[in-house]
Amino acid sequence: MRVIVLGSGVIGVTTAFALAKAGNDVTVIERETGPALGTSYGNASQISPALSSPWSSPGIAQKALGWMAQRFPPLVLGSMPDAAMLRFLAGMLNCANLQKYARSKHAMVALGEYSRDLMIELRARHPFDYAGRSAGTTILFRTEKQREGYRSELTILEKMNVPGRLVSIDELRGLEPNVAISSAGIVGAAHLPGDETGDCFLFTNRLAELSASMGVRFFNGIAVKGFIKKGSKISAVRTTQGEIEADLVVSCLGAWSSGVLGQLGVRIPVYPLKGYSLTIKADSDAVGPRSTVGDETYKIGITNLVDRIRVGGTAELAGYDLSRKEKRYRGLSYVVRNFFPNISQEAVASAERWSGLRPMTPDGPPLIGRIACDNLFINAGHGTLGWTMARGAAQLTADLIAGRSTAIDASPFSPTRYQRKVQS
Repeated sequence: MRVIVLGSGVIGVTTAFALAKAGNDVTVIERETGPALGTSYGNASQISPALSSPWSSPGIAQKALGWMAQRFPPLVLGSMPDAAMLRFLAGMLNCANLQKYARSKHAMVALGEYSRDLMIELRARHPFDYAGRSAGTTILFRTEKQREGYRSELTILEKMNVPGRLVSIDELRGLEPNVAISSAGIVGAAHLPGDETGDCFLFTNRLAELSASMGVRFFNGIAVKGFIKKGSKISAVRTTQGEIEADLVVSCLGAWSSGVLGQLGVRIPVYPLKGYSLTIKADSDAVGPRSTVGDETYKIGITNLVDRIRVGGTAELAGYDLSRKEKRYRGLSYVVRNFFPNISQEAVASAERWSGLRPMTPDGPPLIGRIACDNLFINAGHGTLGWTMARGAAQLTADLIAGRSTAIDASPFSPTRYQRKVQS
């Protein structure tokens, strides 16, 4: 079957790989000059099934107001709300009850765990370097209230058979010897041993090379202009380089899904949430984290990439604005130096600055499945967890297309939970 995959971020490339493994003739269309140059380029570098949670948690409105009052707020309003932002916020608040939160979290953790296991299997069959490690995530607490409050999160994870525990200060020193525990005011920590780390950009490009060796064609620098339909099916994709015929199309366009698929009269409830990161040139084992360290106060993650340190955080509601506001990097710089003062100020000041649009759904789980047309599928809306969920979401997509039974329940990810036609 001739399949066109739209987008070559980590979701698009893993999907192309899974479809090629299943024997399909796969073509990937990407508007950038190569894979993983958008949201997949500078993310927080965490594969974190244990941290997979919807933003639409009970009490999110009160939490958000509290965050915005912080010195370095994890959530900020970067522009005046428009209709799309208001729809997203209303949808998220509608999902912020205990029942919906528990259902979504269970689905997201299951997908994250499944994806991590498929990553382990992939490395065993096709070892390639992407600065990956399997040493877990350590969450640092600045107050006793944070530490005690995290017990409920660990209880939820325990019920899902996901390992995690509170650790003592002495254990923390063994896990992350470079953390300045006293001067940073750290009172405790939690360790999530099943999480992994790695450079998503490197991984995506290595997997693209492997996929190309399997026959997948990558057409870069080509934008999607629309679709040609015959009855209830798409017969071709219109691009800036002409029409490409297909038997089936899979949209992996992340935050850009709404604009492209909107041409088919479908409203996709995926809204961009801008994130920021710094990539610091430094020997992380010597002066930085050994794996990933998360700051529970500022919701910032710091990850070991061997000869680099990735610092990621901030959730900015600003539509499709990709500008890099210097004030957003101040919190990242503060936290990394506060935790790891042996990283030089010069290295932090000269760090690569990045921003990207995370594709969020109101309830948390991504959209995976058939949508709008008989031969159109979507795999998008993974929010801050695209790197975490990529392999699992790709395999789920390939199995649904093939009509095979899926390894995990696919129903929580169904696009039909939102899909509706736009009134003409």
